[in-house]
Amino acid sequence: MAHLPSLLSFSLPTVNSFRRMGPGCWTGSTVGWSTEDKEVPLRVCVDLCTRKASNVELKLSDSTANIYLELAMVLSAGMSGLQAKSNLRPMIVPGKNAGDKMPTSLKESLGHLKKNSYLQDVMGPELNKAYIAVREQDAASKESIE
Repeated sequence: MAHLPSLLSFSLPTVNSFRRMGPGCWTGSTVGWSTEDKEVPLRVCVDLCTRKASNVELKLSDSTANIYLELAMVLSAGMSGLQAKSNLRPMIVPGKNAGDKMPTSLKESLGHLKKNSYLQDVMGPELNKAYIAVREQDAASKESIE
């Protein structure tokens, strides 16, 4: 969960990707998880017969992502939490608690990525520099059009 704002740079890698997320879009707009709630970014689905968790959905992803890079970053983020023995934050309950706000633009998500030394180390210096440069150029060119 701590890496989720940075992960959006990989799972929603274009300016248009961020236009498809937010409240009411079934993607989530806050950092958090829940069961069977379509308005959270990480949704734990429960089997109706057994009442046990059957799968987890990362809802903040689209087809413009490089699936290999995105999956590597998501798995690395999860492993960092396991290695640090981090406690899972409480489940989001509508009307009771809300997570931190998610980035609302590629530029904002890249800002989080630039501060995330763990994910930068996973990518390595060359890929990190190139990836951020390409995404920043894309964000800047799309912003100037609008």
